[in-house]
Amino acid sequence: MNIIKSLLIIFLSLVLTSNSFSQNILYADLDKIMQKSEVGKKIINYFKDKNNVLIEKVNLDKKNLLDKEKSLISQKNILQPEEFNKKVNDIKKEINSLNKKNSNELKKINNEKNIVSKSFLDEINKILKEFAEKNKIDIIISSNQILIGKSELDVTDEIIKIVNSKIKKFEIKNE
Repeated sequence: MNIIKSLLIIFLSLVLTSNSFSQNILYADLDKIMQKSEVGKKIINYFKDKNNVLIEKVNLDKKNLLDKEKSLISQKNILQPEEFNKKVNDIKKEINSLNKKNSNELKKINNEKNIVSKSFLDEINKILKEFAEKNKIDIIISSNQILIGKSELDVTDEIIKIVNSKIKKFEIKNE
């Protein structure tokens, strides 16, 4: 009888201690949250529009330079060689200047996009922290950090709903 009591005590203690060490781990896809949430879509569209405006401007500048180049080529036989070479060099300088300006503009847009994205991800992290505390979750892992996981452990869609309900307005400040 003592042996049965001893085995029962050992068994119960093993079961209770193994349960006390288990952790509640879930995962979420931050990229999907960024792309599918209402604010994330607005951010993506805002920067897509900014890039499109820059591309249109670059194409217009390119067209103007090509027109100048054609005009200069048509004047090649009329102009003195020194004058022609000077104008060729002027066009080259203008091309370099525009390339530098457009590159700086693109860097500025990308920098602004990184700042806004980081700010939005900070807000998402606050929501994830609150979600974890509320639901007694020990760890929420980014889905791109795991190889495979049960789909019922994926809380991405729940987080998107919470993000949509909590973050209604998100300002993008122009510099």
